[in-house]
Amino acid sequence: MKRARSTGDSSSSRVSTSLEAGIIKKLRLENFMCHSNHETEFGNHVNLITGQNGSKFYVSSNCNGILGGKSAILTALCVAFGCRAKGTQRASTLKDFIKTGASNAVIHVEIQNEGDDAFKPEIYGDVIIVERRISESTSSITLKDHQGKKVFSRKADLQEIIEHFNIDVENPCVIMSQDKSREFLHSGNNKDKFKATLLQQVSDLLESISSEINTALGVVEELEATIRPIEKELNELQVKITTMEHVEQISIQVQQLKKKLAWSWVYDVDKKLEEQNVRIEKLKSRIPTCQAKIDKQLVCLPTLSSQSEVFISLHNVKFSAWFENITFLTVLLC
Repeated sequence: MKRARSTGDSSSSRVSTSLEAGIIKKLRLENFMCHSNHETEFGNHVNLITGQNGSKFYVSSNCNGILGGKSAILTALCVAFGCRAKGTQRASTLKDFIKTGASNAVIHVEIQNEGDDAFKPEIYGDVIIVERRISESTSSITLKDHQGKKVFSRKADLQEIIEHFNIDVENPCVIMSQDKSREFLHSGNNKDKFKATLLQQVSDLLESISSEINTALGVVEELEATIRPIEKELNELQVKITTMEHVEQISIQVQQLKKKLAWSWVYDVDKKLEEQNVRIEKLKSRIPTCQAKIDKQLVCLPTLSSQSEVFISLHNVKFSAWFENITFLTVLLC
């Protein structure tokens, strides 16, 4: 569990006044072991909870006081943070923690959640409330925000908080009862001492991660197998799309050629029309010359007409004389 860095009294005024996330602020018990209705507010430093028998427990929260049911308080913290009943060495099942005569028990723990190491402060606020309810047949975990509003109720969500604040209630370096201290100090079993190094926890975490990775890889392989026919179909569609785009380009080119063809006809007609216009202009330019020639001939026409009449009359006279001679000769010959 986290240790506090703030001061609780004048004797430790040299310590920073900022609170560290993960400190246990309050513990409330209802019908738990020997407590009917008990509440403890912890201070900001190491707390020694002592009883008349003189025993002392190191608790990873902060308070000074003389209370009854010291072991019950320590056990309640363990149970609240997910420890099994057998792990507390106080009972075999959780229902054994219910006070005699009561039907259920409640453990209410408030955890400081301020500072840089706060856990999801946007959800929980400056306090995380862990509430464990135990009945004869079942038990439940409820996580609440600083206003007491229910946020989550899954054990996995509690596990996230425990891992974030590095709370390991089953580790003898974190929680050590009298029985565990005697067992740990006098035990020649290296496994018990190895457990205190947290290496087993790291190893378990690595195994869990490895298992999740293998599971994820299996899911990836299944997804890849599912995706392959989809990719094949997608590629085929892509080819069709490319073909359609090519056909569309050809269609556009055809339309452009049709337009060019239509304009080529217009261009040819315009060219021919322009040639005819040029010829017309040339002919128009010759009109004055021709008209001048016509006018000149018209001027000569009366003279030519009179000359023609004279020529005709002369030839008529000659023709008449020739006709008479021919007639005379014809008579003589006959």
